[in-house]
Amino acid sequence: MSKPTLDSFGNMVEGTFTTRTVRGTIQPVTGEEAIAYQEGGRNTGIVKIYSSERLAARTQEGTEAIGYVKQGGFWYEITDELVFGNLPKITHWKYIACKVPAAQVPKGLQ
Repeated sequence: MSKPTLDSFGNMVEGTFTTRTVRGTIQPVTGEEAIAYQEGGRNTGIVKIYSSERLAARTQEGTEAIGYVKQGGFWYEITDELVFGNLPKITHWKYIACKVPAAQVPKGLQ
């Protein structure tokens, strides 16, 4: 996961990413699930991420919290965060992420 620092205009400040390795799973979003998400109408690269650690997501703090994950050679931007409480006594987080086109991957991640 990576989280860039943004200036007062919302532009990424070069070289300000932090990275860490977390355990979790990344699964494709099915067609019916994609309908429920705003991103579903325009992007076929939507995935679900389940993690026992909280990750940065755009919905947490607006544009100041942009999280990315890398899986299978592709970068995904975390766009939504949901509490996943299906397991008793274990808190998991569920995220929705969209594949970032190669031309739009931030320079700090390339």
